[in-house]
Amino acid sequence: MKKLFLIITAIVAFNLSVIAQSSFDFSATCESGQTLYYKITDVEAQEVALVPPTSGGWGNYPRPQGDVIFPETVEHDGTTYDIVAIGDSTFYNCRGITGSIVLPDNIRTIGRVAFYGCSGVTGSLTLPQNLESMGWGAFWWLEYMTGPITIPQGVTRIEENTFFANRRITSYTIPASVTYIAQRGLGSGFMLESIYVDEDNPNYYVENNALIERDSKILLLGTKNTIIPDDVVEIGIAAFHFAAYAQNAQPLVIPNSVKIINDAAFHVACFPSISLPDSLIYIGNSAFVGGDNTIVQSNLPQTLTHIGSLAFGNCRFVDGGVSIPEGIDTIAPKTFHSSHITSVSIPTTVVSIGEKAFYDCDELQSITCYNSIPPTLDATSFQGVDRNIPVYIPSGSLENYTFAYYWEDFTNFVEMTDGPALNTEWYYEIQNENGSITYQHLECAADTTINHKEVTIIIRTNTLYDKGEHTEVTREYVYEVNDVLYWWNKDLEEFTVLYDFNAEEGDEWEVSVGEESITLHVDAVSEFVYYGIPYKALTVSDEEGVFSGTIVCGIGHMTSFFPERLMTRGEEFSVEGIRCCWKNEELVFKMGDSDCDAIYNELHGIEEDGPSTPSTGSGPFTIYPNPTNGVLVVETRRATSLPAANGYRITNLMGQTIQTGNLTAETQQVDVSGLPQGMYFISVGDVTQKFVVNK
Repeated sequence: MKKLFLIITAIVAFNLSVIAQSSFDFSATCESGQTLYYKITDVEAQEVALVPPTSGGWGNYPRPQGDVIFPETVEHDGTTYDIVAIGDSTFYNCRGITGSIVLPDNIRTIGRVAFYGCSGVTGSLTLPQNLESMGWGAFWWLEYMTGPITIPQGVTRIEENTFFANRRITSYTIPASVTYIAQRGLGSGFMLESIYVDEDNPNYYVENNALIERDSKILLLGTKNTIIPDDVVEIGIAAFHFAAYAQNAQPLVIPNSVKIINDAAFHVACFPSISLPDSLIYIGNSAFVGGDNTIVQSNLPQTLTHIGSLAFGNCRFVDGGVSIPEGIDTIAPKTFHSSHITSVSIPTTVVSIGEKAFYDCDELQSITCYNSIPPTLDATSFQGVDRNIPVYIPSGSLENYTFAYYWEDFTNFVEMTDGPALNTEWYYEIQNENGSITYQHLECAADTTINHKEVTIIIRTNTLYDKGEHTEVTREYVYEVNDVLYWWNKDLEEFTVLYDFNAEEGDEWEVSVGEESITLHVDAVSEFVYYGIPYKALTVSDEEGVFSGTIVCGIGHMTSFFPERLMTRGEEFSVEGIRCCWKNEELVFKMGDSDCDAIYNELHGIEEDGPSTPSTGSGPFTIYPNPTNGVLVVETRRATSLPAANGYRITNLMGQTIQTGNLTAETQQVDVSGLPQGMYFISVGDVTQKFVVNK
């Protein structure tokens, strides 16, 4: 045992001697009075490198203090040596070095973390003209160093962290010789004003004050006044780190070309607002954390499939709320840690919420969770959130949430009632000024998200004058919570109440159209049974009589579903009464003696004795087949008011134009094979028709 102890002691002593071993050949005092240490690298060429005094750094040796004048040569034993290199860690954490760093031109290489953490440097950095290489993190974290950085011609690579976290650099100049720049190789900061790249550089260029890699279109570095070009596809790691910390920057719009935002891309960037693109797929860890970054959209892009940890920590959202997109199945740890959010909407796709995901979100006033199976929580997922705020959950899921781990800590669960279901349709009669009777067709076509609310898109089609000769297609957006139907006011950009099915006699609510509003008063409440189904009816009135009438709960207003007399004030037509309502192709409500079966068949192009007819539309143009699996035939009638050369436009359910073209023949095939399966609208002149793509 004693022998083993002696062996171990000897090994430890040997290792300690190695650790303490000097790494220099000699030392000398420089002109400014500091002792520096040197290693002879080439005896014949008489060249040396500046090195730390021990292999482990400075150890017990006194670190240099004050302004350092770095020498070009050094005398030792009668020989004059050229100083051609600065070794790894030579001035690592030498915080006492002050002033500027001016390196002599004969230095060719600077090692890894050579000047890391020299936070006492408050002046500029002058690099050697003969410099060929800089190691990883060579000038990392000189946070008070200021002024321009000019990379000498001859340097070929800028490694990761070379100039990172230097927030007061004012400009970068990059020569043609640099063929590799690592992400996070150059540090942004609130004093960075400009970036210059030699026009002959084969791999990099600057556009709108953004440093971009040519082939990949990755934006590697931006400034507080960068305008991101619309062909950039990726924002690099820490590209805008601290970019607008002085808070004198302009709002930043990220174009739709961008698919990926990498880790820490806007870490403490502090832009007054950041607009996210609809095309975004990936957001990395800490992408927007810190500095009260303000995100314009409450509805995060639906294309997102990944949101990293701490991505929105300490962020703000313009209207306070945030809606998680359906492509997300897990809310990562600390995603919204300490964020200033007032509401959150969580879709059915989310199955788990990580630790501290909403930690210390003490401004949170409501949670809406659309999954009837509670997402799994960590004990800290909502730590610091008031457990008495309302948690809106699907109807029938109260027991699931009441007994789910950590959900059980919440005390105010509210079950949501369903809004208008998909596949619900209404048919209202329109009276035109010329005496003709046409129709309005409403159809719940799809779901979407607006202002962190899951909403239903209602396609509103007014067929005016002679059937098929003129149509108006608009999109309305509604959702229902607790038997109150909310409607998106496009002018005010907010949801307002359309129907309050909870109302009793004497109650009132305000209905807004644009900037106009009316107050609906409930005059009476009654109940009736229709085909075995009980309905509640509200008799309502307003001072102008523009939306007075009867509201049947679960169906809508009997005169017009929306307040059409306000919406179409001054138009030459009026919506004057419901005729039919269908759900899932089944008639559930009708008024009068309308032949709802015939109406439904006409709306959907169905022959009485068979499937859909080849063509749809009786106006200036017809389309077929409908549905189509790739080619839509459009027939125009030249005798109509349509011009000889017709432009067509195809829009989706959100009203976005996704395809345009010209019709140059009376019968022309339009290729729609590139459209995903779903419902679309084709417009020629004033006429719009619906078609469906099936694949």
